[in-house]
Amino acid sequence: MKKVLLLILTMFCFSLYSQTKGEKFTILKIGNKYSKETITTAFEKADMCGNFYLSKPNDIVLDDGAVVRFYSKAEQGAMTTLSNQCFVADSFKFDKITWSILPNGFVAKGHTARPNKAYIKE
Repeated sequence: MKKVLLLILTMFCFSLYSQTKGEKFTILKIGNKYSKETITTAFEKADMCGNFYLSKPNDIVLDDGAVVRFYSKAEQGAMTTLSNQCFVADSFKFDKITWSILPNGFVAKGHTARPNKAYIKE
């Protein structure tokens, strides 16, 4: 009886583990502007290639405070649908980016403006 119970428990654990493989992102926090469905739909249809690390997750913050975690290549496992070119080295540093979702449901990536050195008075 213990062997059967152990076998059933093992199969259950493997089925739960396998369901998370292949997913590209998860929503860690919902902000006050976008619903979970809006965020999920927008990121499912967005080409986020280049925003995934090889072995650590990448958290991005939307303009309303929502947090979306991109899974690393290691976390996605062999079931990933992304090409190897979509992943960057873990040492890569992203600029401060303001992410938002447009009314048409697309993800918009904004960069902080850097002042032109010619106009900076010292």
